[in-house]
Amino acid sequence: MKQIKLQDLTAVVHGTSRYNGGKWDTVSVQTLLVLDEPLPSDVSWYVPSGVSVPPEVLAMFNATGLKMFPTLEENILAGTEDIGDQAQGGNLEEVQKDAARFMLRAIMKKTPLIPIPDAPNTYLLSYDYKLYPVHGVPNAFEFAVRLPFDGLTFYPQGGRVQVSFLAPVGAQIDEAATHGRDENGLEITEQIVHLANANRFAVNFGYQIDPDFIIRYVY
Repeated sequence: MKQIKLQDLTAVVHGTSRYNGGKWDTVSVQTLLVLDEPLPSDVSWYVPSGVSVPPEVLAMFNATGLKMFPTLEENILAGTEDIGDQAQGGNLEEVQKDAARFMLRAIMKKTPLIPIPDAPNTYLLSYDYKLYPVHGVPNAFEFAVRLPFDGLTFYPQGGRVQVSFLAPVGAQIDEAATHGRDENGLEITEQIVHLANANRFAVNFGYQIDPDFIIRYVY
């Protein structure tokens, strides 16, 4: 497993939901990765492709706890090989989980890391996709990500991940629902800054042990 010295993710959300009847916002994600050694040329991640996701598919993801996180190509359908046997055996819960992974694959695209010239073991990954309203919470959207990406781990001497998030114009950060979680479930404190001239909020996390990050904003 490759080790990261730094993974620096920046996400900028554009408030398209204010103009499309509340259907979705658009997020642009760029990630800089600095590794301890070069990645093989055939390593790729699947990331959200930006296609529209039907509500019933989103409901399936929510029911199975599946997230649209960047996933290694070999892992995106891992464990689904026995879906036929599970169906024959009447194991509905496992069939549902496997079916959700196939749906996830259908809305993801293969995206290789781009090496940065003259910067050894340094790569850039960029992608755009849609953020959908939080079920049962009016006018609320969430951006969620897990760092390091699937298949990477921390460099033992000071590896670090950080997230910088720029909310849409006019949105407010829901501080109660915005948090990071480390591998033990302990909360990581965020920094929130109001950019008054742009009427936007910026949120930042930094951490050094395998965290998940969730940022919720509301209109």
